[in-house]
Amino acid sequence: MRLGRSRRMRAGLALAAALLPFTLGAVVVLSIGVARVENDSMSPTLTTGDVLVFDRVADPARGDIVIFADTAGWSEQPGAVLVKRVVGVAGDRVACCEVGTGRLLVDGVPLDEPYESGDRPGGVIPFEVIVPEGAVWVMGDNRGASRDSRAGLQSAGRGAVPVEDVLGVVRFTWPARAG
Repeated sequence: MRLGRSRRMRAGLALAAALLPFTLGAVVVLSIGVARVENDSMSPTLTTGDVLVFDRVADPARGDIVIFADTAGWSEQPGAVLVKRVVGVAGDRVACCEVGTGRLLVDGVPLDEPYESGDRPGGVIPFEVIVPEGAVWVMGDNRGASRDSRAGLQSAGRGAVPVEDVLGVVRFTWPARAG
């Protein structure tokens, strides 16, 4: 009887060892995604045609670029998926804009956004919101061409994106092919 158990144990270990690469592969496949940028609302950071690899497991943090389902209808395209930068997380007070510079303020501190090159980097719509629990506040890097949290200022959520709508955090990008 002892010999039979030993064989079963070895067979079980061999089966587990054989399935391990497939299991790890499935975990990797399920935890990453790939998307293509459809417009220039994140320019100059991302442009039309860029390919994004995103992490489906990570929690979004301030400064991350995220992909999320447009359940608020900002794009006016049913089922659209948007790509934006997280400007504020739960509990942050996000305001536009610092007098004189036009920069966004997060908890009263001007946000350093080297990628944003407009005259009014915070945009032209003044606002002040506190990001609710379980949500993020997002904006495109190209503020003049971005439909983002500012589009929802009049809604019940005041433009915040529920974290449950975030599909992933961008980890890698490949630029679109030239010409």
